[in-house]
Amino acid sequence: MHLAGFWRRLLAYVIDAVVIGVVSGAIVSVITTIIRASTTDYAGVGTRSGLISLIVGLLYFGYLWSRNGQSIGYMALGMRLIRTTGAPVSFGLAAGRYLLIYLSFALCLIPAIISAFMIGLGSQKQAIHDAMVGTLVIRTT
Repeated sequence: MHLAGFWRRLLAYVIDAVVIGVVSGAIVSVITTIIRASTTDYAGVGTRSGLISLIVGLLYFGYLWSRNGQSIGYMALGMRLIRTTGAPVSFGLAAGRYLLIYLSFALCLIPAIISAFMIGLGSQKQAIHDAMVGTLVIRTT
């Protein structure tokens, strides 16, 4: 079993972030259009876009990682998410892992930077979120 390294994982996350951004942007546009058509007070739509992005990410990663251990980015780069025991990941665990990733970027990037070093230099190539939920990212190609 070969573990996925930092650059491969980073590129997969960028691919997934683009997918989530496009879907979230479309949802926010529809909501904004509906709100603008019904009222002139639409000041709070911008603050909701972050929440919509979080929800889309939870559903996206929760479903795809629990279905076959692969998001679109993971599929493109030949990786799979598994438990440290080799078992598949459940929806709740996958969504929880994504929430930890989301929070690591939201908290001044410090946990994300530490995670990058942990992936790059660690023998298990686990980020903080992987260590917390007991997952590994393996290469399939």
